[in-house]
Amino acid sequence: MTIEESWQDVRLAARGLWRAKGLAAAAIVMLGAAIAAATSMFAIVEGVLLRPLPVRSQSELFVAWRHVRAAGAGHWPFRAADLDLIRRESRTIESVAGVSYNGAGPVAVIENGAPSYITMAPVGGTLFEVLGVRPVLGRAFTAADDVSGAERVLVLTHRLWQRRYGGAADAIGRTLVVDERRFTIVGVMPPDVEYPRGVEAWLTIAAQSAMLANPAFRVDVDLVARRQRGVTLEQAAGELQRVAARIAAAAADDNPRGLDLVVQPYEELIVGDVRAAMLALFAAVALLLLIAGANVATLLLLRGEARGTELALRAALGAGRGRLARQVVAESAVLALAAGAAGLAATRITLRALLALAPEAVARADAIRIDAGVVAFSLGAAFAAAAAAGLAPALTAARRDLASQLRSGGTVGTAGAGKRGRRALVVAQVALAITVVAAAGLLTRSLLQLRSADIGLAAERLSFVRFELPQSIYGDRARHLQFLDQVVGAMEGVPGVAAATPINTPPFSGTGGWDATWAAEGQTLDQSIANPQLNFEAVHPDFFVTVQLPIVRGRAFMASDREGAPKVAIVSEDVAARAWPGQDPIGRRVKLGDINSASDWRTIVGVASRTRYRELLSQRPTLYVPAEQFIVAAQMLAVRTSAPLGAAAARSAVAAVNPDVHVMEVVPFSSLLDRPLARPRFTARVIGAFAVAALLLAAIGVYAVMGAYVGQRRTEIGIRVALGATTADVRRLVVGEGLRLTAAGIAIGLGGAIAAAHLVRGLLFGVAPLDAVSLVGAALLLVGASIAASYLPARRAMRVDPITALRAE
Repeated sequence: MTIEESWQDVRLAARGLWRAKGLAAAAIVMLGAAIAAATSMFAIVEGVLLRPLPVRSQSELFVAWRHVRAAGAGHWPFRAADLDLIRRESRTIESVAGVSYNGAGPVAVIENGAPSYITMAPVGGTLFEVLGVRPVLGRAFTAADDVSGAERVLVLTHRLWQRRYGGAADAIGRTLVVDERRFTIVGVMPPDVEYPRGVEAWLTIAAQSAMLANPAFRVDVDLVARRQRGVTLEQAAGELQRVAARIAAAAADDNPRGLDLVVQPYEELIVGDVRAAMLALFAAVALLLLIAGANVATLLLLRGEARGTELALRAALGAGRGRLARQVVAESAVLALAAGAAGLAATRITLRALLALAPEAVARADAIRIDAGVVAFSLGAAFAAAAAAGLAPALTAARRDLASQLRSGGTVGTAGAGKRGRRALVVAQVALAITVVAAAGLLTRSLLQLRSADIGLAAERLSFVRFELPQSIYGDRARHLQFLDQVVGAMEGVPGVAAATPINTPPFSGTGGWDATWAAEGQTLDQSIANPQLNFEAVHPDFFVTVQLPIVRGRAFMASDREGAPKVAIVSEDVAARAWPGQDPIGRRVKLGDINSASDWRTIVGVASRTRYRELLSQRPTLYVPAEQFIVAAQMLAVRTSAPLGAAAARSAVAAVNPDVHVMEVVPFSSLLDRPLARPRFTARVIGAFAVAALLLAAIGVYAVMGAYVGQRRTEIGIRVALGATTADVRRLVVGEGLRLTAAGIAIGLGGAIAAAHLVRGLLFGVAPLDAVSLVGAALLLVGASIAASYLPARRAMRVDPITALRAE
């Protein structure tokens, strides 16, 4: 085949498709929409999973922390001082830095008198050196910045620099006031350098330590390390485990027994747990692309049958079967070019829409863009889909009995291979569609289960008021406590406010709160070491009333549970069940650490219901202590209201106590709930959109095939009507044929649906992978779509005039 012959095939294909504008437009729209969706998902997968991180030799980087081996869970950090020992003793690690294990959190800053929040994270001065990244503006931290007494400096993320300062170079040197201390901006990092996740600005660990109100507290860290070139991750982890064991032994009073090292590649930590969701969505959109290709194949088969006489004449004039098949393939190639161009043009809009659904659910959003790789994928997907779509029509054209068709005037030989091919394509579309629809059903039901999960407290009409206390005034414990008492009284005087209480840890803060190991009276050393880590909450007396967390046994805290009084505690039901199964826990004692630790015993005065206060996905065991017997550090109020709490009312109540205290935000509980729901909501919405598209494409395929079915059996239908068949009989004939094809597709596709269920099982909450509701629901939706798609051809069949049909025959 010469280039001239190929070009002639393309020209003939383009002219033929131009004459069949309706069919060509339908094929381009269907294939283009599927290509746009697939290309957008590829852009996300490439940006999040495939694009290299903007660090030096990312495979050499890893992050490490510790957990309690016997408990099998938990997150136990290192002390910042431990890093010096690790640097001295390690032979496999090139460099190491610390990052606050609490991650990034909102910090109130004041610039030019205006307060706002910036998400900050304390890090070691050598972090950016370890990562191997250079700032795009200014300078990075150095080790000299991370010592006591050094100048207080900040480094900004590229995102914050663009949002807050519009990318202006004069951001360097500006001053922000944090906790009444002046910090100077010295640098801006490149895009996609945002570790820990969600950070907007970094400060040094030394600067953060100097701001801690209680000298007994410190900034604990996870390690970010770079192993020596040629050293495996296992070798570096083994050496670090030995060093960590010596650290734990040297500070036995400060560390629980049974600590084990956890090592994770830096890349995996940055990407987070989105890999499974991304791959599931990409698999779903790949199936969608196959369904669209099958639809185009159906249209091309129908076009081939309509061109039976034309192809027979061309064969009679000397065109071989190969040339006729190439002509069909050329039409597929022209469709591929047009659909690829349309899909690529729509990708920008589709990608923007996908990211707008839940921007917080996608890590590395700055790395997602349309580049040469994305364009190449789009064109490749277009040609692959069009080639697959053109295969069946090309084979049908090559095998057609052209001589018989020419003798019959185009009415013979059109119903054999073409009919079988169309029926097979419809069955394949339904089989693929039920896989996508069933997966969407599972993820949607999982999201609904998560949204309706029993949090353990009454979230309705609960709001949180966050304020910033000047430490020069409220660094003193007694004055801080006095302010909290006064502001609670002022807030409870606001119309519609039923109760208020100071809060140390906001909901869904994860490791942003305290975790602790614990021991119960009567346990052995081994039993206490095996206790799971629990949430450790310091709360004020009205906490349980305000959030409406039930006390199922004993009492809540009282004002008399203050400093100097006997130390008391409240435990969640699972703690009581583990420590004293079948016994009354009231009056028993617990302590922090293992049974041999030097910490004080606390007497249990109450048992609270289990909650999902800290983490929505799990009900972690919790130990509550009176804040006055532990730490008074709250800069937030939980407020129970009978109507939504207005920001103006909250600010007025705080200003009545001290007008110099800034109210930073007033947020309802539902807004805080949006954060843990962002990722499952994004996944469910996107795969739900793909499922709707798959359902529509499958219905279009059924409609096209049933339309051809009615056309081919028009004479038979006319005879049936002439012999007494009713319109109901004709309707059953057509709709029944559509349902038979759909049933075959469902039967075949159930295997794929079950496989998809196991693929997404890690994304499910409260729903079994083989969920009958999702599988049966997907099947019923496809049956309904098949009935709807078959009904219009059935109506045409019911209007067949038997006399006209027989006369035409």
